[in-house]
Amino acid sequence: MSKRLNEPRMTSGGKWTLVSIFVVLLIGTILGNMSSQSKVSDEPKKEVKATDEKKIEKEPDLKSTDLKNSTPDTIEKDLKLYDKDIDKVTVKDKTLIVTYRDSAFWSDNSLLEEYAYNSINLIEDLYPNQNFDLFAFERPTVMTDDSGNEKLDTVFKSFYTRSTLDQINLDNFTNMVLVDRERYFQKADGYWLHPGIFLNVDKKLRESIRSPINFDNMDESRYTMRDGATNDLVEQPDSVKKEEPIVAEPVTEDAVEEPQTEAEQSISYDAPAIVNSTFIITQGFDQLSFKIKELSGMVGTKGDLVTAPLSSSLFSLKEMMDHTGQEITKLQQTSTPSDISATTEQLATNQAEMNRIYEELQQQFYSIDKQDYPDAVQLASAIKQNFSVMEKLTHPDVSAYSTFFKENADEEGS
Repeated sequence: MSKRLNEPRMTSGGKWTLVSIFVVLLIGTILGNMSSQSKVSDEPKKEVKATDEKKIEKEPDLKSTDLKNSTPDTIEKDLKLYDKDIDKVTVKDKTLIVTYRDSAFWSDNSLLEEYAYNSINLIEDLYPNQNFDLFAFERPTVMTDDSGNEKLDTVFKSFYTRSTLDQINLDNFTNMVLVDRERYFQKADGYWLHPGIFLNVDKKLRESIRSPINFDNMDESRYTMRDGATNDLVEQPDSVKKEEPIVAEPVTEDAVEEPQTEAEQSISYDAPAIVNSTFIITQGFDQLSFKIKELSGMVGTKGDLVTAPLSSSLFSLKEMMDHTGQEITKLQQTSTPSDISATTEQLATNQAEMNRIYEELQQQFYSIDKQDYPDAVQLASAIKQNFSVMEKLTHPDVSAYSTFFKENADEEGS
């Protein structure tokens, strides 16, 4: 008890002094840490800012709106400043042809998809410029032939006309192409895709595009505007210039007729043209088969009514038929080997029969639209029967086409 009483006692003033010292030390520590953190965090910010400033100084950019004021004389300079991947720009009258640089890509798919999206983005920025009414885009890359020789060759071409773009909401359409690249080709006025690339893209993308060439007015060297516009011909770039096909001289009456060898006969054929046509035709028939099955599956009955799509749904089928029919006609007018010619004539016969059946289907669908038919089951059955016959006509024997394609496509596609 006495020991406790004899211990020195801390007064209230002493207690507050210790508390004050502790608080001061604590605040000093916190402020010190905050100061050091502030110094550390400030340095990267200054570095990033300096980097950004240097980048801006080294790589000036052109706003998309500036392209609206570009003239035929300045458009190449402006576009190269706008996009470093543009190699060359050609102007012919009101036609603008943009050639991309060859650059690295992951696959044939990525090459095609990048081309489509870059082109529609350029179109969106070029469309307001009234100096041009046709916008074309070419993409070269290095191709390798069967002997291992490499050559820079143009593999994609496409174009849009102003009249087509006037019907498109480019803001929305560009976003649609971002999701589905095939839309770019489906809406284009014309396109040409190298068979060596086209045959290697994913099946889904290839089937959505349908064909490496979409219109008769589009081949490796022509850009044709619709409705008889003037600037329909563009000089073929050096990268895709080809020698004129060798054509056998006609035999005169005085000449001694001797049987030609296969090699002699082959030189009279335009193999690349035949390869393209046979490919388009066979792909066209495959797509027709799919479309016919799709439409037939939509036909049925519900009580006393026939259930079917509107008659206007046949229009897409007719467009596909006409496109294939035009290619058949073109091949008929081309000099071809006898087996190719015989196959083409058979396909022309099938095409004529499909056209006849189509006219019947038009009348049948028109009856459905008007609900003017006595027996729903009978009409639905007749429609399905017509579709069935038409679908069988899309599966002719095209082995001659396949053989010719295999023998010549590698040489042409390389």
